[in-house]
Amino acid sequence: MDNSKDNIPSLIKNLSDRNEDVRWAAAYALAHTGSPAVGPLITALDDNDSVVRLRAAWALGRIGDPRSIDPLIALLRDGDWAVRMRAAEALGKLRAHKATDALILALRDENSDVRRHVIAALMHIADPASADRLGDLLKDTDWRVRMGGALALSAIGDEKSLSLLQTATNDENEYVQKIALAVSSKKERVVKP
Repeated sequence: MDNSKDNIPSLIKNLSDRNEDVRWAAAYALAHTGSPAVGPLITALDDNDSVVRLRAAWALGRIGDPRSIDPLIALLRDGDWAVRMRAAEALGKLRAHKATDALILALRDENSDVRRHVIAALMHIADPASADRLGDLLKDTDWRVRMGGALALSAIGDEKSLSLLQTATNDENEYVQKIALAVSSKKERVVKP
């Protein structure tokens, strides 16, 4: 498949093809087209077809152009969980610090796949400026939100984040506790001579 600018309209059209292999091939080709495909892909984020929106989000994440950050943040509120998941994934690949607040809110998504991708995005972004907001998540009533906060704080790894994470070593959930304890023991090994 030729990835020239001339093929972009037909590739965008193929994002909604009945055949899943054709849809993914189009998304892959658009991602490899790079910058010239960004505008049409951003437009595709508003398509009525959720399959088109999720493939466009996926391709934008691979291209890595910052022009797609705001439209991808808006997609975190899409009605389709798979679209929200791909938007979170793309924002993580973009290491979009600007998306941190929206991603923190998305940790409350009812879909576990979306939450997993949001956690991964926050870990990729690892924004030290978000440490306090992520630390607040350690007090949430939902253990999955606490776990997301703990993982994101561990990915940041600075002194403040690790200090905030220390409070989770006594968390009632074993997964949250294990993350905090593992990071704490790693920190102690680094500090000791």
